[in-house]
Amino acid sequence: MITMAGEDGFSGLEAAIVLIAFIVVAGVFSFAILGAGFSSSDKAKEVVLDGGRSPTAVMVMGSVVGRADDTTHYIEKLFFSCEAIGEPVPVSAIRFSILTPVGIYEIPSSSVALSWHNQVTEDGFLSEGEILKVEILPDAGLLTPDTPFTLIINPPWGVPVNVRCQVPPGLARKNYYEVDSG
Repeated sequence: MITMAGEDGFSGLEAAIVLIAFIVVAGVFSFAILGAGFSSSDKAKEVVLDGGRSPTAVMVMGSVVGRADDTTHYIEKLFFSCEAIGEPVPVSAIRFSILTPVGIYEIPSSSVALSWHNQVTEDGFLSEGEILKVEILPDAGLLTPDTPFTLIINPPWGVPVNVRCQVPPGLARKNYYEVDSG
């Protein structure tokens, strides 16, 4: 094979093309790394801001009281009061559930009556210093004598509250019973 003197190495033009290619590739990689960094810092900011909300909780004040029905076969109503700790909670967004050995029952808003015992501001939010009275109508026959259950209070954010309860073994007509175990 015959070689010419000018074909042994890179020419200046070829070297410039390779150098430009390296610079472009390095620019693309640095853009990708910076983009990932901005994305992770945005996510970290979101976590920090949401972390400020997490101490919010709705606490039960006093006891959970149940009232027996006319036939003494089940608890027909649950009564309790609650207050907020931390950030105010919209009252209309609080959800209630009952966990029994049979399953979890979401209480529809039509079966929950809310009234204010102590309302500082009329803004629809449960804030610190305010007391909300709650009356729940569970499904008929759900809370029968000697049934353990957990009342679950779910605020829209923050920590759900679980209150362990027990229906007494014997019920008298229209009598009131303290059903929480605390």
